[in-house]
Amino acid sequence: MRCEEFVNQYLPTVKAEIVHVLYNEYDLNQVEISEILDITQPAVSQYLQGLRGGEKELGDELIEKIKEVSEELYELKKADKITPEKIDELMCEICKSV
Repeated sequence: MRCEEFVNQYLPTVKAEIVHVLYNEYDLNQVEISEILDITQPAVSQYLQGLRGGEKELGDELIEKIKEVSEELYELKKADKITPEKIDELMCEICKSV
């Protein structure tokens, strides 16, 4: 899949899923999630409320990949090793699994 297709069709839904995983499974607050994903806290709030994030169906394999990436993001945050480049790399991993 081309990057722009992923960004337009899947990225909002993928980000919403990552936000939900980090919030519900890793008990992170909205500010921590916003720092990890380099988005605003209000954007995180909107993802959690379902006001943002597209309605693209994500298959089981993609959901599993998102959970793996979410765990890696959480571990990087704990180790204070998260960078914008690493976030991009992980998003590319998700894209490749679409």
